[in-house]
Amino acid sequence: MPCCHRSWAHDGKCRFLHGYERSFEIEFACAELDPVTGFVVDFSALKNVRALLNDQFDHTTLVAVNDPERPLFEELAARGVVDLRVMEHTGMEGAAAWVMDEAGRLVREATDGRVWIRRVEARECRKNSVVLTASAEDAAR
Repeated sequence: MPCCHRSWAHDGKCRFLHGYERSFEIEFACAELDPVTGFVVDFSALKNVRALLNDQFDHTTLVAVNDPERPLFEELAARGVVDLRVMEHTGMEGAAAWVMDEAGRLVREATDGRVWIRRVEARECRKNSVVLTASAEDAAR
């Protein structure tokens, strides 16, 4: 999903707007398989997760909640120049955490808490990625 962001507090070039073709690999886990299908999760039931990811990252501009230029980006969004999303952290680490939390909530709701997200790999290009793994406490949420 093509997406741009900036890390405003970075003292290098990452403070400028830049973009990547973001992709995510999500690993699901459960304590017991679905008693009817024998699946961990029925992927056809996860269309809302794909929609969530597309809404957040497809042709959007990510700005940190504490970015001092946030009002400028909000004005650009109001004028139809960018499709703005405000996040706690806009880098790949923040994107992985956002997916773990937001998609994880949808997965738990869809499976009555039987399935959770164990791992998210957020990739900005072929060479660079970050992996976030849920702790036992996170999985129990």
